[in-house]
Amino acid sequence: MLFWSFVILLIVGIALIVAYNETDIGEWSEFTGIFLTAIMIIAVVISLICFAIDYSTVDATTAKIHTQYESLVYQYENDIYDNDNDLGKKELMKEIQEYNMNLAWKKEAQDNFWIGIYYPNIYDRFEFIKYD
Repeated sequence: MLFWSFVILLIVGIALIVAYNETDIGEWSEFTGIFLTAIMIIAVVISLICFAIDYSTVDATTAKIHTQYESLVYQYENDIYDNDNDLGKKELMKEIQEYNMNLAWKKEAQDNFWIGIYYPNIYDRFEFIKYD
């Protein structure tokens, strides 16, 4: 919805410029129209760049998350860091927690009404890592 709000405000800005040129509604409409149009052009261009980056790298992002999931699960299930001082285990738990928090945030963001369009619908494919 955020992207479409930018587009609608861009159209409003252009309409204000056209209305000023075709009617005598006041100089405020020209200034407001030019300012609004300039800001919204920048916002729409930045949004389109974000779309291009996020949606063109969907396969790479999917592979990255899948590999990270497999690596963390393998380390956890095989007690790779099971030793006397448990320093490695604490670091592994921190990495698992970070993975879970990142995944939870992206799952919520892709379903968000305002910013969901900026996140591809790929995060529902992944599971959280459950640990004791």
